[in-house]
Amino acid sequence: MLTLRELRLRRVLSQRELAKRAGVVQRTIVEAEAGRQVPHPATMRKLAEALGVAVTDIDEFRRAIEHAVTRPTT
Repeated sequence: MLTLRELRLRRVLSQRELAKRAGVVQRTIVEAEAGRQVPHPATMRKLAEALGVAVTDIDEFRRAIEHAVTRPTT
């Protein structure tokens, strides 16, 4: 499983280029790659599409989805 950063670098894209392709602000990429923020599910889809992968192919996104699904409700 590859991280967002690894996938972006394999496609030889800068954070700015990926942000432009996905239609998001560059800060979204910076925060996600640094692990400070998990993007909204719609943003995850945009980033995955821009990279040509499924959302679950991006390690941070897969973990966030698994956590959301397994988290107990209060």
